Amino acid sequence: ATSGTLAIMVGGPTTTIQIVQPILDQLGKVTEVGPVGSGHALKALNNLLSATHLLATCEAMLVGEKFGLDKEVMLRVFNESSGRSASTENKWPNFILSEKFNSGFGLRLMLKDMNIATNLADEMGIPDRLATTATRLWGEAAQSLPATSDHTEIHRWVQDSEQVSG
Repeated sequence: ATSGTLAIMVGGPTTTIQIVQPILDQLGKVTEVGPVGSGHALKALNNLLSATHLLATCEAMLVGEKFGLDKEVMLRVFNESSGRSASTENKWPNFILSEKFNSGFGLRLMLKDMNIATNLADEMGIPDRLATTATRLWGEAAQSLPATSDHTEIHRWVQDSEQVSG
């Protein structure tokens, strides 16, 4: 928000959005997405995708590392290929490889949005087996990691889980 780069999804009447748009424009890119509640739903669905990508990336990186692949090389190949995502382009290089784990978005906030998204799928009668599994795993991580954990610390949980089972 302070850098003005947020993706802001807004739902509601266009006339109302136009009133608050000058303020929201200072925080990031505003996209009108539909009626009231649409912004909330889309944010939760977006974070569900982001969390699922991050969890899958952490698992893939751990497998590759155990196989003997270099983390930097894996990220470069993923980012030049179809495995590319915000996780490989941003989260891994900036917060996980650096071991800063300080992206500014809490693990429990991510889990909250994942639960909102899977509840929405349930309400719509849409099967969401992958989403439900990812949400369950993030819930396990939330139970294991400190309450103040950044969402990028899911990597620590994946790594610790491998050490326990491996």
